[in-house]
Amino acid sequence: MKFLAFNIRALGFMNFKYLLPGIVWIIVILAIIAIPGSSIPRTSLFEIPHFDKLIHFVMFAILSILLGFGFFRQQENSIYFRKRYTFVLVLCVIYGGATEIIQHLFVAGRSGELWDFAANTAGSFAGILLFSLLTGKPGKLK
Repeated sequence: MKFLAFNIRALGFMNFKYLLPGIVWIIVILAIIAIPGSSIPRTSLFEIPHFDKLIHFVMFAILSILLGFGFFRQQENSIYFRKRYTFVLVLCVIYGGATEIIQHLFVAGRSGELWDFAANTAGSFAGILLFSLLTGKPGKLK
């Protein structure tokens, strides 16, 4: 069992206050996806083909940017800072999948769709790419 030993100190201290905007946005996304299908306002925008995919893309791009800044503000010697792209992408992709499962199982008049998950994932990647450009830290994902 020694190989399962985990040193929590190796992770370092995480300052959650920098992640608050991302956490708030996670709650906003959850509130949006929990709207029953019958309560979604009918507008001409939804007549645009795949407009809902654009909404998914933008929501998750914003999420990855907000979380990116939260991890970027952590101590430079912490794993949270050094592996910020990995943390953000893993969290966003898992959350993107979870939102689709939640919609499919628990929200009346809504269904989880593979293409929505793809839009969530693509938005997450685009957001982290934009984040890396905004912070002047372009390059491969670490």
